[in-house]
Amino acid sequence: MDRGHWLRRFIHMLAPLFLVYYAVPSPIWEGGPSKEFLLICALIIILVFEAYRLTFKPKILGIRSYEYQRVSAATWAALGLTFTFLFFPLEYAAPVVVGMGWVDPLCGELRKVESRLYPALPLTAYFIIALFTMTYLIGFNIQVVLASIVATILAIAIEKPRLKYLDDDFLMLVVPLIGIWGVFELVPI
Repeated sequence: MDRGHWLRRFIHMLAPLFLVYYAVPSPIWEGGPSKEFLLICALIIILVFEAYRLTFKPKILGIRSYEYQRVSAATWAALGLTFTFLFFPLEYAAPVVVGMGWVDPLCGELRKVESRLYPALPLTAYFIIALFTMTYLIGFNIQVVLASIVATILAIAIEKPRLKYLDDDFLMLVVPLIGIWGVFELVPI
């Protein structure tokens, strides 16, 4: 296994740390910029670096060979996290951020060795993460159970296809997030 592979896996596992965004006050200090403004500034910096990377193609540890011709998974993740943090509360964001961070690498490792545990183990892991996270943040109710089921099915279904211009790091955040939102908006308690 190459070092870049393990670096990507390690960074994925750290994804839940980005949820600290929800604990940051806004404005950051009295009279200072809002956390939303700083989040957008961070995304702009990432996008400028990505444009540089795509133009000049420097060798970067962790970048897959095919990512030299397209937007990187890390940039897609940054776009997904920004969308998530700007438009959704922690209660909806936490399960999808933890799920993407921990279950996406699990899916990749299981598929790589052609394990019979795929997709049952990722489905189970994602469901447990979603159910426990939302139960902790919201409380246990039928909406939480349904949202966990919907998010699990959507996340694992969207993780598998290999799309040329969209990365699953973005899709595993946004698609189940919209599913969770839909359950809470459309299903009465």
